[in-house]
Amino acid sequence: MKYNYKIVLGLLIILNFSCDDFLEITPLGQTIPSTYNDYVYLLNSDALIYQSEIGYVNLFTDDLEKSLDDDMPDEVGFSSLPEFGINYYYFNPGPTYPLDTNDAFFSSAYSQIYTYDFVANGIMEVTDATEEEKLAVKAEALFCRAYNFFKLVNLYAKAYDPDTASTDYGVPLILDDNIYAEYGRNTVEEVYSQIISDLLEAIPNLNLNASSNYHPTLSAGYFLLAKVYLFRGEFEQALTYANLAIENKGSFELQDLKNYIAFEGGWGGRIFNNTTYEAMEEMYDVSENMYIKNSLTNFNGTALATEELVAVYEKDLPEGSIDKRRDLYFETDQAEFNLGSPIFFPGRTIYGAFVTRNAGILLPDLYLILAELEARIGSKDQAMEYINYLRDYRITNNVPLTAASNEDALNIVLEERRRELSFLSDFRFQDLKRLNKESAFAKTITHTVEGVDYTLPPNDPRWILPLSNDVIQFNPDMPQYDR
Repeated sequence: MKYNYKIVLGLLIILNFSCDDFLEITPLGQTIPSTYNDYVYLLNSDALIYQSEIGYVNLFTDDLEKSLDDDMPDEVGFSSLPEFGINYYYFNPGPTYPLDTNDAFFSSAYSQIYTYDFVANGIMEVTDATEEEKLAVKAEALFCRAYNFFKLVNLYAKAYDPDTASTDYGVPLILDDNIYAEYGRNTVEEVYSQIISDLLEAIPNLNLNASSNYHPTLSAGYFLLAKVYLFRGEFEQALTYANLAIENKGSFELQDLKNYIAFEGGWGGRIFNNTTYEAMEEMYDVSENMYIKNSLTNFNGTALATEELVAVYEKDLPEGSIDKRRDLYFETDQAEFNLGSPIFFPGRTIYGAFVTRNAGILLPDLYLILAELEARIGSKDQAMEYINYLRDYRITNNVPLTAASNEDALNIVLEERRRELSFLSDFRFQDLKRLNKESAFAKTITHTVEGVDYTLPPNDPRWILPLSNDVIQFNPDMPQYDR
C-alpha cells in the first residue's frame, strides 16, 4: 500500500539538480531534450557521479572511532564533523540534521532519480536513433534509478523483513518526470518490487562493456539484482544472478594491491606503484571498479580505526605476510599526511588512504557476495575459493584459508567483507543493518567517549535515517519512524 500523504519534491529537485542546458531550466518552460544525443548528454552529467555525504553513516559502525582522549590529536576529535555526523556517532534519537539543513544524500539521490525518470520516459520518442540505441539508453536510466532507490530504501527505512515489508514505511517512488506531482511514502515491499522490475527490464539491453565505468554494464545489472535478493534473504535467486554477473564481467579484473607501497604523504603523495613509482591510478582507471560513484565523504587523517577492526585485519594473516589494505589505507602511532607536521596517536591506528575509492559497484564485492551465498546455501569450498582468490590480490605471501563447515565459511566471508570494505561508502553500515535480522550476527555497537558508553542495539529504530527536513516541513503528516 502507499501511504496517502502528499510529498512535494519539485523545489528540492530544482534546487539540487545541475544538468547544464536542459533539466535545470525545463520547469520554467525552456529547452527540452529532443534528440538521442540530448538524452545521452544528460546521462553524462557530472551531477550523476556523486553520492553526497553517504559515507558519514560509517559513524554508526564498529569500524570508525572518534576520540577526545588527552593523548589523541585534535584531528580525530569532533571538530571536523557536521552536527548530523555528531548525532550519528552518539546515536542520538530524533532528527539528525539541524532543522534549517537538508539531507544532502537524500536530496541528490532524488535529483538523480528525476533525471533518470526524464530519460527513461522520453528516450523512446526520439526519431534519430535505432531501437537498439534507444533501449540501451533507457536500460541505463532504469538501472541507475534502481541503484538510487536501493540506496535510499536501505538508509531511510527498516531492513527488509518479509513479514513486515508490506507495511513498513519505505521511501517515495518517484517514477514520473513531473516535478510538480504529489507523491506518497511507499512501503518497503513496493520499493523493492520496483527496483526488481526496473532491473529486469534493464538487463536485456545493458551492454557487456560500457564506454567508461561511469556507465553500468550487463554484469553490474546482474550484480545489483543479486544484491537486492541477498538483502531480501532470497539466497537462491541471489546466487543465480551473482553467477550471471561473474560470467559476464567482461574486462573487469581485480586490482593487485601487492603492486603498491605507501608513503606518509597526503592527496597525490600517499600510494604509489612499487615498480613505476607513479601514484595509484584514479578510480576510473582501476580495473575492478564496475560502476563508479564518488561519496564526497572521507575520513582521511580524521578518524581512528577501532581496535576491533585492526584485530580483524590481523586475524588469519599468515606469518610474515602483509595485508595491503591495512598497509596502504592506515597508519599506526603517527602520520604526516602532508599536514605540515606529524600527528601522534600512540598505540592507535588512523585511516588515511588519501585516494578516491569507488563507492559504487566493485568487483571485490561481487566475489564477496558469491562467497557469502555459497557459504549460506552452496559449497563451503567454493566459498573459500572465492575468498582466497580475492586475498591473493590483497595479501603478500598469502596462504589459502579453509573452512570446516558452511557456518565457519560464512564467518570467514563476513570478516573478509569487513576488511575489504571498511571506511568505504555505506557498506559496513548496510551489512550491520541487514545482519542484525539474524540472531547469529546481531550486534550492539558501542562508542565510548571520555569514559561514557553510547550504544546502538540491533534493529533499534535509530538505524533508520529520518527523511530530509525539507520533505517533512512540506509534509508534516508524512508517516515517519519513531527514532
